[in-house]
Amino acid sequence: MSVEIDTSGLDRLVESWDRLVKQFPEEKRKMLERLGPRMLELIRQNIGGGGTVAGWQEMYMGSRGGYVAVRPRAKQYKRTKGGKEYAVGYVTNAIERGHRHGGRRVPDHKGYKYRGRITTPAVPGRWFYAAARRELPNMAESEIRRLLDLIVDGLEGRM
Repeated sequence: MSVEIDTSGLDRLVESWDRLVKQFPEEKRKMLERLGPRMLELIRQNIGGGGTVAGWQEMYMGSRGGYVAVRPRAKQYKRTKGGKEYAVGYVTNAIERGHRHGGRRVPDHKGYKYRGRITTPAVPGRWFYAAARRELPNMAESEIRRLLDLIVDGLEGRM
């Protein structure tokens, strides 16, 4: 008579886990590649308007597939009628969060005097990035479920 421990089930689980660990980064990247364009479209819709600021937004994928982001294009500038140049990210940020503004200087008999015609001290923010962040869990739910199903299938050896 003898006592025997069968570890074949454990061996299959470890093999499944090894396959899953190798496959997971690529599957995660695919998930982010599906979510990125949806986030970009949502942000562009939230911006609204004539399309200029919405057109400045781009999707960026992390170099190792660890994240996806939507942000204004880098190294692109908007020139004002007065000739000043602003990075489109600076302009986008001002629209997102709001910004202060002042009156104007007009000549009077003693030189220049500040006279404001504007009645509000600041332009309110549009918060289109914040709105997209709130919507992200709903948008990502089906993708996360797909990824979890892949993990479960991998652990159960159905891959």
